[in-house]
Amino acid sequence: MSSAARQTVPRWSPEPGTLRDLWHNVRQLIEKPFRRRPWTATSFTILLVLLIYAERPFLQPPGLFVRIYASGLVAAAVVLGSLWLLLRNRSVRFKTFGSAIATVIAAVILFAGKPVHDYASQYGRYRTMQITELDELPATDKERVLPLQAVHTLARDRMNRPEVPSEPDLVRAGDYDFWTMAIEPNKILGRLTYPIEQIMKIPSTDPSPDFGADMVRVHFTIGENLILSRNTDTCVRRSFGLWRSLSYEPGNVFYVPDDSGKMVEVVSLIKWTGWIFPWPDFGGVQVIEQGDTNIFGRVFLGCGRFIPPEKIARHPFLLGQNIVPYEVSRFRASSLRFQGGNNWLESLLAPLSFSREGDIVIADVPADMNPQPFALFFRMKQGDKGKLYQYFSLETRDVETHGISASFWYPADGEGPVYAYRFAQRGERLIGVTALKDRVMASRRNYQWGSNLVAEARPYVHLIADSQGVVKPRFLYMVTLVTFTQVKEGDEARFTAGGSPEIAMIDANRERVIWVDTYHPEKWDEQLHNELGSLWAGK
Repeated sequence: MSSAARQTVPRWSPEPGTLRDLWHNVRQLIEKPFRRRPWTATSFTILLVLLIYAERPFLQPPGLFVRIYASGLVAAAVVLGSLWLLLRNRSVRFKTFGSAIATVIAAVILFAGKPVHDYASQYGRYRTMQITELDELPATDKERVLPLQAVHTLARDRMNRPEVPSEPDLVRAGDYDFWTMAIEPNKILGRLTYPIEQIMKIPSTDPSPDFGADMVRVHFTIGENLILSRNTDTCVRRSFGLWRSLSYEPGNVFYVPDDSGKMVEVVSLIKWTGWIFPWPDFGGVQVIEQGDTNIFGRVFLGCGRFIPPEKIARHPFLLGQNIVPYEVSRFRASSLRFQGGNNWLESLLAPLSFSREGDIVIADVPADMNPQPFALFFRMKQGDKGKLYQYFSLETRDVETHGISASFWYPADGEGPVYAYRFAQRGERLIGVTALKDRVMASRRNYQWGSNLVAEARPYVHLIADSQGVVKPRFLYMVTLVTFTQVKEGDEARFTAGGSPEIAMIDANRERVIWVDTYHPEKWDEQLHNELGSLWAGK
């Protein structure tokens, strides 16, 4: 064949509009720079790879989102792909009809996909979760007086430099429980260059803490409010590596003393378990030590020392600590909505609107500004040493009902069993937390309530005798009176408990409200016995 004949032979190209055509065009786009300017293209590629690697914390959340919802995304892709293959050679009318169907499918996935996915995930979590049923309510101890947001307001009011306290966290330090907050820079320059130099460590049982005396000198160059590579979330995500980045994400941040008594920053980790309908589990912690960190290490290696859940017991300062991410314990508490039914199918369908058998919801009170769980100290049985648990009060999903259906305890350190006490299944009809506000207000009708509220109805369970000397656990709610202030919408809300916070106890059975002496907790049980003993005895 002559050269002229060879030149007239057309080059092969894929059919326009096909996936092969798309891949062909992309490959041509990538190969062209390397053929024309190989050194420039190679250098640019290396720099791009380094940039992507350095900025992987910002790519990890969308990648994790795809991993969590992969089952729904794959199912949608299969349906849409099959629809496209079926209609690509049909008439315009069929293609228009197919486009409408595809739009409906996309809308269903967008608006209903996540609730359906979460429903299936919670069911899977409930079926695999082992719960220890309690026959008797556990006793509380080391009652904290101030609500979380009231502690935060008190701390903010003492800032005399461009600084801001982090959200308080209840942690264990030795045999005592404390609120800890990091004092972080609040302006751009400080967040970029200054370290964290102070930690507030406030006894949880103190109604009027001395913030000045409870400061701990530290030197952290990684913090929640710091920016760029100095940010805790960003730095921890950089430490995950390829495999862990597909299943892990940072949770809560705590400041606690380690075994040597030196403050460390502990980041709880969420691990997504399963691949079809994954759910959040406790993934261990990342422990960040004090001291300077260089920018190369922060950007390319991340920060902190990873301690998986199975090695928590090797570190005494983590035992009995409040380190489980709240998202993990909330997910487990919410999965109790499948407790109805006698078999797996009835259990799966029980929470649906036509049944609602056993369906429960976490009884959050929006005015509290602190959604459950509440970190509280419990002794699960007599003689038990006790430790911190993340406590949930669960009520029925019906908005017309306000009785407590169950209580749920998740060990705050991830060690040991999960506990539940199901009031509804025992035939016990006690008032729930969402109905307490009216009872407390009714107990002081002449009080100027207005912006005054009762916050964080947490359980108070002590062994108290009735008027006939019968000693048994008495279930009461403990609330603190606070003042809510917000000048206008969008301003920062403030919870103030005052220098002399007022505390009320509400009997969950009789609904009787008792106002106790805040500064003498050792006399609370005696006062409750005197005022409620005859009611408990049925007189």
